[in-house]
Amino acid sequence: MWSAIKSAFTGADDRRAAPRVMAVGKVIVDSRTYALENWSTSGILVSGHDGRLAKGQKFKLSVEVQDDHHLIVFNAEAVVVRLAGDKLAAQFYRIDKHKKKAIMEYFARKTARG
Repeated sequence: MWSAIKSAFTGADDRRAAPRVMAVGKVIVDSRTYALENWSTSGILVSGHDGRLAKGQKFKLSVEVQDDHHLIVFNAEAVVVRLAGDKLAAQFYRIDKHKKKAIMEYFARKTARG
């Protein structure tokens, strides 16, 4: 329902493929560290982007997410889908299958907590 309301006001559809959650973590790209704002099984939103990456650009990254009792660390490849100020949104397109399992378990725990 929210996406329909948002679309009515902005004229834009909500393109998120998966629900996002706020997270404590960091993203490293080319030895530069960015603060992780939120993430989902399909992508990330970081702050502190300095304009080095452009919309549509593919890049390699390392992600570290701290949960209450777990630290998830993985490497991935992603593509920049949105830039706004110092924020960068990227969609994953390649993650190791063993890491995908840990990520899915993380989101299952988050969903179970409500």
